[in-house]
Formats: sequence, C-alpha cells, structure tokens
Amino acid sequence: MKIAQIAPLWNNASSHGPSNGERALSYLTEELVRRGHEVTLFASADSRASATLEVLCSTPLDRTPDNWSRDGAAILAVEQVFGPRADEFDLIHSHFGIDSFPMAQRCPTPTVTTVYDRLDLPEYVPVFKQFRDLPLVATSDTQRVPLAWASCQQTIYPGVPSELYRFNPRPGKYLAFIGSLSMGKGLGMAIEIARRAHLPLRVASRQNSIDGLPFSIPSKLLVAGNGVEWLGALTEPAKISFLGGALALVYTQGWPDASGLSVAEALACGTPVVAFHGGPAGEMIYDHVTGFACDSLDEMVHVLPLARNLDRKECRNVFEKRFSVERMADQYVHLYQRLIASAASHRRFSASIAQAVQTDRRPMAVTN
Repeated sequence: MKIAQIAPLWNNASSHGPSNGERALSYLTEELVRRGHEVTLFASADSRASATLEVLCSTPLDRTPDNWSRDGAAILAVEQVFGPRADEFDLIHSHFGIDSFPMAQRCPTPTVTTVYDRLDLPEYVPVFKQFRDLPLVATSDTQRVPLAWASCQQTIYPGVPSELYRFNPRPGKYLAFIGSLSMGKGLGMAIEIARRAHLPLRVASRQNSIDGLPFSIPSKLLVAGNGVEWLGALTEPAKISFLGGALALVYTQGWPDASGLSVAEALACGTPVVAFHGGPAGEMIYDHVTGFACDSLDEMVHVLPLARNLDRKECRNVFEKRFSVERMADQYVHLYQRLIASAASHRRFSASIAQAVQTDRRPMAVTN
C-alpha cells in the first residue's frame, strides 16, 4: 500500500522525541516500512524516519517564536497533504487532530484520523457532529465514550517495538513515574502514594531541571533525602533500565486523553503497573496479573506490596500479545485495507448509478 502519515507539528516525529503521540507514530511508520509498504511521512524537518520524509514545517511548532503563525503553518500543512497530492496514496492516516477534518471530508482518497485529545469537552460536540462520518481511531475505550455516536472504527492502543525493551525478571525496590507534572494529579499524587507506601520514587520527565516545573510542585519535594529522585529526560537505554528496574510503574493519570504508551513500555520490561480507573492504563491492565486498576489513592497504597509477587514474565507475555508495535501495525493494516476496499466499493456503486441514470436519459429508438 501507498500510505501517507501526517504527523502533528508540535514536536518532531521520532522514536527519540519527547511526545508519546509522535513516538507511537514513529514506531508505526517504521514497522509499516519494514513490512514493505510505501510510506510517506509528512512532518517537521528534524523528524527521523525510514519512510520518505516530506517537510511540512522547518521547525516544530513548540519551538517557534511567539510571533510565529502556528495556525498558518497548520493550514498550509493540511492543504499540502489532502490537496493535489492526495491521489498519490491509497490511504491518508492523519494524526493532526480536528484541524484536518474539513479537508479530510472532501478528500477522494480514503482517510482515517487517530484522535489523541480528550473528547469530553462540550465544544467538541458540534465539530464531531459536523464531521460524524469521518473514520476515527481512539487510543482508549474511555476516550471514545463521550462521543459514542462518532464514526470511531476501533480502539488501537499504542505499541512499542518488542526488541527495543529488555525484559527484567527481578522486581526492584522503587516506584517509577512518568507523566503529568501537576501537583493535584499526576506527580503530586505519585509522591503521596510513595510516601505512604514507604517506597522511594524515581521520576522521569521531559524537563532536565526542576527549575522548569510548575509552581504548584514544591522543589523541596524533589531533592535528595525526601525519597524522590528527579531523573529528568532520559535517553532510551536509560529509560529501559529505569522502567525495568522498578517494582512497579505508578500511573496516576486517570483522564480520557492520557497516553498508554508508558504502560506498554513498562509491561515490555516485565514491570507491573498500578493505575487509576478512568484512563487507558485501567483498560490495559489485567487486574492482579499485570498490575492493579484502583479506584482510590488508599487502594493504590494497599496493593503496592502485592506487586512484588506478580509474575513479571506474564507482564512481558501480555505486552507481546497486546501492546507490541507488531500488534498495533496489524490492527492498522487491517483497518487500512477495510477502508480502501469500502471506498472502492462506494466508487463502483456510484459509477453504476451514474451509468444507469445516463442510460435512462438516452432517447428511445423510434419504430414504425
């Protein structure tokens, strides 16, 4: 298949990038290329891929100056892919969000959009109603509940390469955290859980310095001696060691648009996940097998000692069956094929109707 992948422009599309969405897209793109598909990645200039790279902007939008027209760059990007070049592809897979909806609806090439945003915002309702026939993919079942009537084809969880993450059979003695740096949710809650469980907490983040943290997080919580070790941004090998050496990954983001990529990464290392219901992590966990899905902070503290007795090999097995990039690519390829076949069938039907109408309009032969 000839497939166009449209990356969001806020960060570079790379397996080493800071954004979970862009990293999942990068893993998918590489796997599609490995399988022999003809993939073109439309992304920022500093993106890295084995696919053909078509540059949509010279710099990721999160690094452009304040006086830069981000909306202008987005409009031109969408026009470039869904406009004259659309017929070069069998299918266009957009990760661009709702900005691409108007052009996607008018595009003759089959399209699908993976939605990463939370969909429980009231202002989204008229937008999705206007474009309710556009094929969508959700990254969790929870995410799609508020707009259950939208044309969501299926839920596809993010996957990571099986060979990239090394299995560690031995549980560590600390908790790992990757996620939101808010105090009320995310990091603040993880710190409280670790404190009450009497376990050290190690924190990975995009920021390399605590100077860039939100003001709501007291920096004194993140210094040596308080049981919290701030690691900042990690290289890929360091991240694998960080996750694989943990007793458990503490996942406190219980909202619909939270990314489940870190759950897949932890399970790939054999590390169980303790999470709240309400986000993708709760769906991705087999309760009491690969972790625990909890309803409260007290429950999370209670189950943490049990995580040490979970079978880490089973965590890896579940990862390979459900959350590898191979599995993610299988699901997307099947969806691509179904959408392409459906579009071809629709074109044949439309052509037959047009031919029937044309035949009906022909003048009847006059006989004597």
